[in-house]
Amino acid sequence: MSTVENDAEAAGTSPTRTYKSPRRRMQAAQTRAAIVQAAHELFAARGWVGTSMPLIARAAGVSVETVYATIGSKVAVLKVAVDVAVAGDDEPVALADRPEYAALGLAPTLRERARAAAQLIGVINQRARALDAALRQGAAVDDELAELLATLEQNRRQEIAAGGALVAGRDLRDTEPDEIWMLTSIAVYDLLVRDSDWGRDQYENWLTDRIEELLTRPT
Repeated sequence: MSTVENDAEAAGTSPTRTYKSPRRRMQAAQTRAAIVQAAHELFAARGWVGTSMPLIARAAGVSVETVYATIGSKVAVLKVAVDVAVAGDDEPVALADRPEYAALGLAPTLRERARAAAQLIGVINQRARALDAALRQGAAVDDELAELLATLEQNRRQEIAAGGALVAGRDLRDTEPDEIWMLTSIAVYDLLVRDSDWGRDQYENWLTDRIEELLTRPT
């Protein structure tokens, strides 16, 4: 008999065992996914101010306490929803570490690499645009969200600079990072796709042309 068992018997208690059920892990993942999906839909439809934790809980079919225990505060829920919208899933892998990002430097021609970048940006902007307005609305009234927005924009600048270098096959020069950052923004996407009624293919063709022109511009 082990020491643990002897000690437990002496104390009149059963030994404590750590047990992690695959079924419980699956249920926890499903709960988290339901909360994120509900939050995405509510923030997109009602904005930051119009979305509450009870609304998110009700839409996800869980209690408010479960939302807090699973993800955290309303700010945390929005952050996770934005992260999932950008990445396309809830895996803890940064965009810069994903295969689709590394693929920006693999095609043999600049035109093909520019198109790969435009397609990736088109997918991301389509998923994330609905939450961008909620994030910016919230940042105007909540200091934590303002800090989050600043961090996300700084991260996007860095990812754009690194991704642009992959597409160009060289370090970006002068104002190139700033120009690509502007061209690929959700604000520009909205101006063309939402306000001008462009299809995503039209947007991606336009963005491919602009990236190629920018990176072949005489210095």
